[in-house]
Amino acid sequence: MNKLPPLNALRIFEAVARLQSFTKAAEALYLTQSAVSHQIRKLEEHFGFPLLIRGQRGIDLTPEGALLQHSVHDALQQIGQTCDQLNQRRHAIRIKSPPSIAVRWLVPHLQGFKQQFPDLDISVSTVWEEKPVFDWGLFDLAIQYGNGDWPGVTVERLHQERLIPVAAPALLRGRSGLTPDELGTLTLIHSTRDRRDWRLWLELGAAEWPRGQKELLFDADVMAVEAARCGLGVALVDPFIVQDALDNGSLLAPFDRTLLTGQAYYLVRPPHERHSRRLQPLVEWLQNTI
Repeated sequence: MNKLPPLNALRIFEAVARLQSFTKAAEALYLTQSAVSHQIRKLEEHFGFPLLIRGQRGIDLTPEGALLQHSVHDALQQIGQTCDQLNQRRHAIRIKSPPSIAVRWLVPHLQGFKQQFPDLDISVSTVWEEKPVFDWGLFDLAIQYGNGDWPGVTVERLHQERLIPVAAPALLRGRSGLTPDELGTLTLIHSTRDRRDWRLWLELGAAEWPRGQKELLFDADVMAVEAARCGLGVALVDPFIVQDALDNGSLLAPFDRTLLTGQAYYLVRPPHERHSRRLQPLVEWLQNTI
């Protein structure tokens, strides 16, 4: 790499060229006019040719000076934008979450966090991934569903998954529960295309898969929940993400049987956190609230 000229002299040169005045540049940079002139001379000595010409009407740029001014101006703007982004990151935390947790739990509870930490901004990214990817350039923390066996990251279990059937009151027609035979007459809503969760739940009760069972398939819990709320069938979901609906009666739990899947929701962090103090309020809030 070629030797760069003094960076402070470049900054001063850009101000003089942009304002077309030594005096105005000195005022803008809180320097004396002699200090500004000294830095311009140093810059011209570095290159070995003049960059500015003082005329009766002010300052003119030589062709070389115009070329340098354009380049330095763009570079300083880009540096300024980057610095603004970094300063914003001091007060913002980027978290990645499965859509179901973000929509059904995280967003409804964020007001409580904001009341405790009004100066911290939260950016939430919802991503569905069959295999998790932890890109710490895009987010600071992640809530990840799975078995927690991910090398190279710090993992802490937040919530052990358990599943129960839920349905809209209109589907139950005034009943508080269902029998296994009645379940076979309704549509089973799946949040995964392998139908694994419903099969495991039925096996808990030593029940076989009903012949001719009607089904509705989705690839995310949040869609399965909304389908159940609309009365399209019975969904198998974690009460953790539908507790508000169970509390207000828009969803009912027609069976007592609970399936522990062995999966969980984990808080995932980089192995060597450079901003652990900045992240700690959200980490502790997640640990305590969930």
